[in-house]
Amino acid sequence: MGKLLILKNYIFLVYGSDILESKKHIHVTYAHRGFKRSCKFWLEPEIEIDYGKKGNFSEVELNEIKKLIKENKEILLDQLKLFYDGKPVKAIRK
Repeated sequence: MGKLLILKNYIFLVYGSDILESKKHIHVTYAHRGFKRSCKFWLEPEIEIDYGKKGNFSEVELNEIKKLIKENKEILLDQLKLFYDGKPVKAIRK
């Protein structure tokens, strides 16, 4: 697992097995007081939620996450490239 970005209360990350999937995507987790939620967003061809893996997030939260992804898409893609190239990835905290 590679943590790509830590923003607000969310951790944007990627798993090693994700390299095998055809479209780039990230997972977003939120943990608070022992309760953890996770969802998956595709980054291409457009940013969109994988509704099969939306976790227990509300539509308001999913829209907030999508907005954060849009605002930080270049950072996320740069971090993903490092990860896919087998280079070390250090989470960026904003």
